[in-house]
Amino acid sequence: MDNNKLMLVFGLSEEDTNFLNKMIEELDLPHYRVIEKNMANMKIRDIIQGLKVDTYDKELPDEKIIMFNNFADYELDKAVRTIRTNKDMKPILAIVTPTSIDWEFHYLVEHLMEEREQAKKYRQQKAQA
Repeated sequence: MDNNKLMLVFGLSEEDTNFLNKMIEELDLPHYRVIEKNMANMKIRDIIQGLKVDTYDKELPDEKIIMFNNFADYELDKAVRTIRTNKDMKPILAIVTPTSIDWEFHYLVEHLMEEREQAKKYRQQKAQA
């Protein structure tokens, strides 16, 4: 896995990025790289390395996503706790894994959305039991 410690963010508003910038400064966390809609076909590994290849043949949903690459556990904990205090943001949070680092971004987004829906169904079933 790549050693670049950073967050990858997608779909955040200006208010969201202001919140993130303040969080990074206050908690002394690694910075982030923005994934743009025209980077859908890029592999996560390439985005982490700072490459930018414009591709326009994949549509991405309007989702807010924050991914963490190579964060220490305590950094991840601080970041997630702080992000969850922002009730308006509600991003999908994920960790870049040895598997997902080789996925194209659009595929990862689809996967993360499916996982979120499965988790929501599980919580609903558990609440009804």
